[in-house]
Amino acid sequence: MLSPDFFYLQLMNYRVFLFILLVVPLADTMGQNTSLANFINCVEVQNGADDLVINGRPYFPSNPKAEGHPYFQTGAWKSGIVYVNGKSFSASHLKYNLYNFQLIVKHERPNGISQKVILSDVLVDSFQIEGQVFVNRNLVLAENEGDGYLKKIFAEKLSFFRFQKKLFGSLSSTPYGRFSQQKDVFYLILEDTTHKITQQKDFLDCFPDHKAQIKKYMKDHSLKWKKITDTQFTQLLRFCYDQI
Repeated sequence: MLSPDFFYLQLMNYRVFLFILLVVPLADTMGQNTSLANFINCVEVQNGADDLVINGRPYFPSNPKAEGHPYFQTGAWKSGIVYVNGKSFSASHLKYNLYNFQLIVKHERPNGISQKVILSDVLVDSFQIEGQVFVNRNLVLAENEGDGYLKKIFAEKLSFFRFQKKLFGSLSSTPYGRFSQQKDVFYLILEDTTHKITQQKDFLDCFPDHKAQIKKYMKDHSLKWKKITDTQFTQLLRFCYDQI
């Protein structure tokens, strides 16, 4: 059994980490892009190579023999940017797990050892993968809405987000299980009211005074709800923005 001193030490390490995060100027100006690896290395210099400082545990893929994968777009590592406390940190190896909503970074330690680490959603405000922006769900929705990140599609007078997830199950033909295709739920924020959208009718109901015009726009542009791309959504929301 771990002693109380062990937990006290980890708590103190975490508090030191927060102090570094909030006080030490890791970037010269707000939003300046700094290497995420340098940031993690800076923390390790202060506290030692301790995963608890970052999130509590390293990352190990669940159901590695399953059909498909749980990640956003692809199972390959992608470059991106992580935003923490208003500062940006570049990362050359990022993945976002849509099954358990974990943001993972492959971190090369100074001693040459590679490690996969879960970045805490308590600390991460948002991140980008190949230019696509994901915002911490708790910064947009009520706390009881759950974990994960929302993909930002449109943000002006109204805001529109796509929440993406994958499910895991098994069939006789997939003894090791399989990950589903991406499932989507949308959130529209209009006049400080959040609307959860699962179908086209929900979307149209958000604009009762302009429902006919929006429906006509969608018909004229051959927009099928389950097949609308982010670019098409942006154009549709621009049209809705011009109506209100």
